[in-house]
Amino acid sequence: MEKTKLDKKMIIINLIISILLIAGVLYFVGVGEFINELINIDLFNLFLAVFFLLLVYVGMITRTKLMLDEVGAPTSFWAVTKAHFVGMLCADFTPARAGYFASVGVLNFNNKIPSEKALLAIFGPQIIDFIIKVSAGTIAVFYLITYILQIENAYFLFIGSIGVGVVVLSMILLLFSKRFLNLFSFAKKFPLAKDVYELFERMQANSHALIKLLPKLIPLAAWTWVMKIVSWYFVAKSVGINLELPFPEIGFYFFFQPLVTMLEFVPSPTLAGLGLSESASILVFSLFGIGLAKASAFALVARFKTVIVNLVAVPELMNTLFSSKERLDFLFKSNGKTGSV
Repeated sequence: MEKTKLDKKMIIINLIISILLIAGVLYFVGVGEFINELINIDLFNLFLAVFFLLLVYVGMITRTKLMLDEVGAPTSFWAVTKAHFVGMLCADFTPARAGYFASVGVLNFNNKIPSEKALLAIFGPQIIDFIIKVSAGTIAVFYLITYILQIENAYFLFIGSIGVGVVVLSMILLLFSKRFLNLFSFAKKFPLAKDVYELFERMQANSHALIKLLPKLIPLAAWTWVMKIVSWYFVAKSVGINLELPFPEIGFYFFFQPLVTMLEFVPSPTLAGLGLSESASILVFSLFGIGLAKASAFALVARFKTVIVNLVAVPELMNTLFSSKERLDFLFKSNGKTGSV
């Protein structure tokens, strides 16, 4: 009970900080100018942005389905789709977007998939996704600030790369290194922490499935990355952003999207980087001569169009949350199917 109260307080605090950051952004931008940009939004381009966002989801759902099949926990594409949308909705309202792992709970509660296999199906492909974004984002940012913008002392732009790089390394070690996991063996002394520790032990027993599926997962990761970039490109067009660059304009988003996305995953006292990533978007756009009103319109439309799409998961989320209390036992249990494939 005390932990639940603490979690609620932290969510409220994170929400307040995020709201203050957004309010600060709008104050400096000018609320009137911001609203004017929203009024003149191009709905066709916004529709295209949503369409390509859904194509991102197709790639993410497909990779989860492939992983579940490989670890011997097959389920329908529709079941994975519902779990995915719940995870994305929860990610919109949790620090470092950690709520995406709610997908694990949905697969476990509603489809009886062993928790370690559901977690591996979500956790594993996300590592590949992060590696691509960190690599591409870091290389592109270095190139742009050094050769295009010629900005000195712009090392702050690499904060996201460092933060997500640490997360990626930790994820890889948790997935494949028993020695690294043993560093947290003290967790066995605490009831809930013990369950989480044992969950990762069982997940490691199936981790070879990720290696086996790499030839399929890497193209899917590239697919989701490119589709997300195209989606953001059309968000920019919907608010009238046009960039004068010595290369095709869409190439800008190949570095811009990973940079902002990395900031969403950096642990911070905000809801999924709300306020932090928007500020980063405005800062980067300003370096390319885009006005504050247009840049802030892009940042908030890019975020909230995703939230609105994810709201379709509310019924499934409610169904999971208000299921019988006994079903919560499934979360950290292997359902008698522990072991490798």
